[in-house]
Amino acid sequence: MAEYINKKTKAVIESDLVVSGGDWELVEPKNEDKTPTIEELKSLLTELGVEFNPKAKKPELLELYETHKQE
Repeated sequence: MAEYINKKTKAVIESDLVVSGGDWELVEPKNEDKTPTIEELKSLLTELGVEFNPKAKKPELLELYETHKQE
């Protein structure tokens, strides 16, 4: 289910269908629902004192973060 807002009237609707055209735009999910970016993960790992490969991909960094944030 996605949430849409009308830019003109500020009305908000939820729909399983894609709403397009007119003044409707998709409301982006809140940041708390998103995973951190690669740069954010590197920063978080550095703050935790966790060593990582600077060329590591996001899944590896995310796994390291999830493992060490509990400590």
